[in-house]
Amino acid sequence: MRLERERVAVVTGGASGIGLGLAEAAARQGMRLLLVDLDEEGLEQAAARVRETGSRVETVVADVSDAGAVERVADRAFAAGSVQLVCSNAGVVVHGNAWQISAADWERVLGVDLMGTVHVIRAFVPGLLQAHRPARLLVTGSMQSVTARAGISPYVAAKHGLLGLCESLHHDLAAVHAPIGVTLMMPGLVGTAMSAEMRPESISPAEAAKIAFAAIEGDRLFAFTHRDRIPEVERRFAAILGDGVLPGAVDPASPTYS
Repeated sequence: MRLERERVAVVTGGASGIGLGLAEAAARQGMRLLLVDLDEEGLEQAAARVRETGSRVETVVADVSDAGAVERVADRAFAAGSVQLVCSNAGVVVHGNAWQISAADWERVLGVDLMGTVHVIRAFVPGLLQAHRPARLLVTGSMQSVTARAGISPYVAAKHGLLGLCESLHHDLAAVHAPIGVTLMMPGLVGTAMSAEMRPESISPAEAAKIAFAAIEGDRLFAFTHRDRIPEVERRFAAILGDGVLPGAVDPASPTYS
């Protein structure tokens, strides 16, 4: 699918990191932007940066874990023009052993990282179906959608949920012959505030956005930013299909949330 000039791109978690990278990439394609984030100050700074490309940018301060807030975002987006790209990118992480993380923190991570995308789907897909024009949902998953490490169980659970959600949604849309596609981007280490530090294997948000947009143009359901980590995924699924023993524990002190 080719992204079209003057059509609307919506990016949640658009104030920084991968979200800002996606927004800048969409702006360079000539799209109009609606940036969404809870960080009002960061959102305005991001909008000013994206406007430097000459793109028209609007902002909405919203919590994607709130279904009503996401519905209001969708209303704003459809009022702004023809929506083509919806990036469900907002994410949070908490640390600790699964049994020690509070119920409130579990609910917050699942509310943003998983239910935020559910709310986006419910708010946007009906309008996209009604418009019946080519459109795409781009969901930011993680390597934790297909692997698992210690110390961030709510994040891992949410990102695994996105894998099943996106694949099922893909089949739902195909069943009704919708001109709407889905792409789940599964980043490795990207230099963002969430990853805390850059490593040799880190890529920039701009590089992650370039990979995501190539996947959109290729109508691909899944996209890895770090293909060198695919063997890790293969070992994980081989263990599931085999004896159930997964070799090689991941260091829980590692800051890699990808």
